[in-house]
Amino acid sequence: AAMTESRFYANHGTTISELSELLSIAEYRLRAMINQELGYRNFNQFLNEYRIEEASVRLISEPKLPIITIALDVGFKSLSSFNRAFKEKHQKTPSEYRSKPLKP
Repeated sequence: AAMTESRFYANHGTTISELSELLSIAEYRLRAMINQELGYRNFNQFLNEYRIEEASVRLISEPKLPIITIALDVGFKSLSSFNRAFKEKHQKTPSEYRSKPLKP
C-alpha cells in the first residue's frame, strides 16, 4: 500500500531506510524481503519497477505529455536514467513504446 496508494516510489531520493521507517520494519529485514523474497537485485531496481509501471501506462494514456515530465513525476532524477531503466524493462525506448505499445 505504501508503494501504490501513496506513490512512495515517486519521491526523488527516497531511501530504503525511509521506507523501513514508514513500514515500521527493520531495514535489514526489508532489504532481505526485497532481495530474497521478491527477487530484486537492489532497492533501486525495486523502486524502478513501480516507476516504470506507472510511466508505461502514462506514456499511452497521456500522449501529449512530454516524456521527461512523466519520468520526473514518477521519481526518476533524469531522462537518461529513466530511458536506461525503461529500455531494460521493455527492450524499447519510451518513444518507441509510446508509438508501438507492447501487447499484453
